[in-house]
Amino acid sequence: MVLSKRWRFVWTMLPKLDYTENSEGEKSVWDFLDKSLQLHKAPSLERLCIHLGQQCPVDVDVGKWVLNAVDRCVRKLILEIRFIPTADPTSLPKSLYTCKALVKLTLRGEILIDVPSSACLPSLESLVLANVMYKDQDSHVKLLSSCPVLRYLLVCRDKSDNVTRFIVKLPSLRKLTYMDLASLICNAHHSGRSLVIDSPGLNYVDIFDLGGHCSCSIQNMPRLDVATVMPRLDVASVSAAKFGFEPTIKFLRSLSSVRCLDLALKEVACCSDINFPRLIEFKLRTYYSDNWLKPLMLLLHNAPKLKALMITSDSHDHPLSWNQPSSVPGCLLSHLEIFEWKNFGESREEKQFLAYILANSKCLNTVRISLRPSKNDEEKKKITEDVQSMYRVSASSQLLF
Repeated sequence: MVLSKRWRFVWTMLPKLDYTENSEGEKSVWDFLDKSLQLHKAPSLERLCIHLGQQCPVDVDVGKWVLNAVDRCVRKLILEIRFIPTADPTSLPKSLYTCKALVKLTLRGEILIDVPSSACLPSLESLVLANVMYKDQDSHVKLLSSCPVLRYLLVCRDKSDNVTRFIVKLPSLRKLTYMDLASLICNAHHSGRSLVIDSPGLNYVDIFDLGGHCSCSIQNMPRLDVATVMPRLDVASVSAAKFGFEPTIKFLRSLSSVRCLDLALKEVACCSDINFPRLIEFKLRTYYSDNWLKPLMLLLHNAPKLKALMITSDSHDHPLSWNQPSSVPGCLLSHLEIFEWKNFGESREEKQFLAYILANSKCLNTVRISLRPSKNDEEKKKITEDVQSMYRVSASSQLLF
């Protein structure tokens, strides 16, 4: 890199530094990083971002520059290490876990989480742990317990990481995103994994169990407003419609206080006996399921304040079962304003259900229907005409395709 004379010394006082490996380059950014940081003189660092890829030698001393950043009271540290898969994970200096100035910390890749007993991160508000290795079962517990004001936590796991039971116990936490990608990435199952959440201040939780063998327990989330639960469909077993994680009734009952719920479930029946008194937005993904219309109607009866219902079907035809209920859910009569259906087909049951929604939803403002991409233009035209001819009790509602 060549700098003009006017920048030759000015850059040494910059508070934000980013070093990112060029995936297309033959030479690692490490040489430049190592030399430039020796010249950098700013007394404090607002942000240090280091991304090292497979071009980087595995024996570089990343720890010395992390230590240097800690000594200069770094507020935001992003460290991503993607060495060759056979390389040992990189250990970080113990002082990182006692950095009083650190507000945001992101650790990704071949990094070993080895937390000392003296760990204390009094200012840390945001923590990302993505595909890292933990020294033992208790390492993540030590780390989280050292963060008294942590508000956001993202955990992504893609391999065996020495943790079976991942415990999130943080009174201060407001948003949690948990992703298990193990079998999706490694083509292997890590059975026995579990997630335990005990964070009474949580407002948002996203659980993407794409590993297929995780169980989840929620013990205390009275303030939860928004929840997304996305299990993995075993792509290798599509014909058998096998899913990995299927939430239990007990688990889903712990979500009953939410205002917005996004579920991807093979069977919706487990929701039909749960009351959702605060629910105003419900997104349902009915992948490879032939038993969701009746349970959905039961859920609508249990969600009296629902204002928005969004359905995403898979792009394949599955036999459905539909029987018109004896009574109309209260949310249709007085609250439902938005109805969306992606991958709408032309089966009799789908049309009957849609006609029922249109005929009974008195407050509808917007109806958005997306047809399956497999339909040709002639089929799409016919389906569109059929839907447009359906009776709508809310004459002012917009019908969009």
